[in-house]
Amino acid sequence: MALNPDTITLCWPNRVERATLSGGDWLASLPLTLAQDPTLAVRCKSVDADPASTWFDITLDKPRPIQCLAIAAHSFSAPARYRVRIYGDVDQRFLLWDSAWQTVWPQLFATAELEWEYDNYWLGTIAEEDRDLYTPLLTVFADDVQLAQSVRVEIDDAGNPEGAVRFGRLFLADAWQPATNVSYGIQHGFDNATEFAEAGDRTEYADVKRQRRTATFTLDWLSEEEAYQRLYSLQRVLGTHGELVYAFNLAARPENFARTFLARQQQLDPLAQPYAFTHTHSLKLLEIL
Repeated sequence: MALNPDTITLCWPNRVERATLSGGDWLASLPLTLAQDPTLAVRCKSVDADPASTWFDITLDKPRPIQCLAIAAHSFSAPARYRVRIYGDVDQRFLLWDSAWQTVWPQLFATAELEWEYDNYWLGTIAEEDRDLYTPLLTVFADDVQLAQSVRVEIDDAGNPEGAVRFGRLFLADAWQPATNVSYGIQHGFDNATEFAEAGDRTEYADVKRQRRTATFTLDWLSEEEAYQRLYSLQRVLGTHGELVYAFNLAARPENFARTFLARQQQLDPLAQPYAFTHTHSLKLLEIL
């Protein structure tokens, strides 16, 4: 069904590991198939930044319901663009959905945050020198779920400063939203693992670790079908190691880019039934870096 932009969205399971990747031109030492490795630090790399080298196809093992594509740990530059097309057949003759050309990096700043002299004042887009401050994750949501067997992804980043593009993980999955949105009290924060050592004169030295985003929330008004065909299945399939894409809100706003990330469950809380015909469930998610 069509996604509600104002409702939280959970996407799983990732179909990429059983898919075939092809197309483009990638280094023999860093091939496209590395994007099927769940370790984000292991990244594929194109031979150059020419769009003829940076496109690829994802061919699924059989028709699958698809509504979300994500590319994690990418090196796409500030002005980079993408296009995603979803097909119902392997030969790509039956087009189901076309994103058209879109910018990789959405609006990340409100106008009030920027100085008049800045090049990105009007659009609020990211500046090239600020890219390292943000977790690079491209997420694409189709208007409706598609029973797909092939997906073509095109990247237009010919001006990339590295002269090539890199990314660590592809994610392709169905998307689910609860009929009743998340309850108030949802928490977004950071998991900070920085360690401190103290010298004899009490001077502190920080061993700075990358911070991981967190989301903790409760779904208090689940039907029996939602509870056991969706969330119980999510626990069984993913456990605490499997990956999912979490999005608090799909509207294109700076706040929502901060609340969209590739995650895993930190713990598996039991489903509860406090009232007749009503189930509840709590989730605690930790960002995957």
